[in-house]
Amino acid sequence: MNDITRVFTRHLCLSAVILAIGMCIADPVQAQDEPDQSEPADSLLLQLQREMEEMEEQAPSEPADQAAPRTGFSLNPALSAIGDFRSSYTDLGDRNVDLYIKGLEVLLNAAVDPYARADFQVAFGREAPGEEMEVELEIATLTSLSLPYQLQVTLGKFRPHASKVGLLHPHQLSTVNFPLMVENFFGGEGLIMEGAGISWLVPNPLGFFQEAVLEVGRPEENASLDPGETNRLLYIGHLKNFFDLTENATLELGLMGLSGPNPFGFMSTLAGVNLTYKWKPLQFNTYKSFTWQSEVTLNDARITEDAREQSVGLYSFLEYQVGRRSFIGGRFDYAEFPGDEPLRDVAGSLQFRFQPSEFQVLSLEVQHVDRNYDDSGTQVTLRMIFGIGAHAAHPY
Repeated sequence: MNDITRVFTRHLCLSAVILAIGMCIADPVQAQDEPDQSEPADSLLLQLQREMEEMEEQAPSEPADQAAPRTGFSLNPALSAIGDFRSSYTDLGDRNVDLYIKGLEVLLNAAVDPYARADFQVAFGREAPGEEMEVELEIATLTSLSLPYQLQVTLGKFRPHASKVGLLHPHQLSTVNFPLMVENFFGGEGLIMEGAGISWLVPNPLGFFQEAVLEVGRPEENASLDPGETNRLLYIGHLKNFFDLTENATLELGLMGLSGPNPFGFMSTLAGVNLTYKWKPLQFNTYKSFTWQSEVTLNDARITEDAREQSVGLYSFLEYQVGRRSFIGGRFDYAEFPGDEPLRDVAGSLQFRFQPSEFQVLSLEVQHVDRNYDDSGTQVTLRMIFGIGAHAAHPY
């Protein structure tokens, strides 16, 4: 009997504790205030449901587009637009003064997924003042991001490693235009091809950076290359060597080899060397810098079954930073024309570049060109680069 009494007493005490806890949970406010006898008491389930609805109404709603993506980065494309406005004077011809938009570039960049990135560039531009504005898809690439063995693959339409400066978009140039070597060999916008490229970061025990690149595809038609209607493809190999000379100075040496179909229906071979020295002191890196970049390319073109024609192009560029936003520079150009060796351009130019911000670049260039096939002349060009969006109009 005593055992039954003890069990019953324990059960009664436990029930009382549970009942007290349930009453506190059901209406914690009424534990302090007098209960409202005018309204019937809700059950615990209804009370909890009502409180959850009130919390949802009071909580700020989060837009759907602000939800965290499944990956660690945003999949929304970065959109930007870059304009190139120019004013120029030349001492040749009847039309000496021009003010015009040289071009507008619209760029889209985004990660496809953690394994690839996509880049697109649409250009609205004209070759010379007074011509109609043309629209062209210049860049459309898919680039791998996570291949093993330090490999990277690029597919699509892109600027190949045919020259050091030719890799840059026009708005990235420190000068107003591409060197005459690039213009005479590949056109005013440089060489563009459709195909595939693979780059390899070479393991180097000697302590300097090395990158090997192999590209294959079909080039756009220019003075040196013409894909025609044959199965001949363009092949480009490039080896980049980058050295840290000191804490303040670096040196880059690049070697290039190219083989592709030419406008004469045969094959052309090009070989090039580029050298870039940069000095940027750590103590004054915002205010002082110096760049010296030179490049030479030899073009060997077969023009008939029994004849070959060689042409040479080269340039040397110097630039010194005199202030936080101010740069002065100069460039020497010598360039022949592919397949027509006697024709050549020799030019010298001086540049002043002022950069108010990373989204604006103002350049003034004076260039004199000596031609052995036409009148020589001098041109003064004022160039304004302005950009909006994620991609600034910064020089390289």
